[in-house]
Amino acid sequence: MDRGLDAFGTNMKQAVYWRLMSEEALPSDKILSNPEAFVRTLKQIFGNGYPLAERSIANEMRKTFQLNMAPSSNDLLEAFDLVSKDVTVVSECLVSI
Repeated sequence: MDRGLDAFGTNMKQAVYWRLMSEEALPSDKILSNPEAFVRTLKQIFGNGYPLAERSIANEMRKTFQLNMAPSSNDLLEAFDLVSKDVTVVSECLVSI
């Protein structure tokens, strides 16, 4: 998320994380547990510019986690769902080792 938000500047990134914490009581390191709150926060802050933020973050998630998403898909909730499944699989593998 950091790299996706970096495109909009440090102040904008800090505003997103501040609002996420103050209004949703969700620290940035727990976004995967409540991606809907993150998306709500982005929509509040970016307004009509939300699709640009969504695309930027989804592209970074696609690259970082090598997500099996259509290149034209920028659906953040889909990306979060795929990442959470990957994290669960990795966690299960680590537990079984």
